[in-house]
Amino acid sequence: MKKLTHDEISINRSSLDSLHKIKRLPVYVILNSIRSNYNVGSIFRTSDGAMIEKLYLCGYTPHPPKKEIMKTALGATESVNWEYVEDPKEV
Repeated sequence: MKKLTHDEISINRSSLDSLHKIKRLPVYVILNSIRSNYNVGSIFRTSDGAMIEKLYLCGYTPHPPKKEIMKTALGATESVNWEYVEDPKEV
């Protein structure tokens, strides 16, 4: 198995504009009161890879823009649909 270069990965990667046209999995994820900015960023990245429909951040879960989230998410905050709702019961 050959390790791909950044250029080879970029060729097959969708642009942010075209990502909104791609059909996503009908999965909605609720993050309720997660303290770690880094864990939230990691979940953004995982959600991007899984092509989920939407991510809900609730309670005291930190939300973008926060330096630690942005660093860990590696741009996934732009490609994953997300919303902050204080009370998870509303979702």
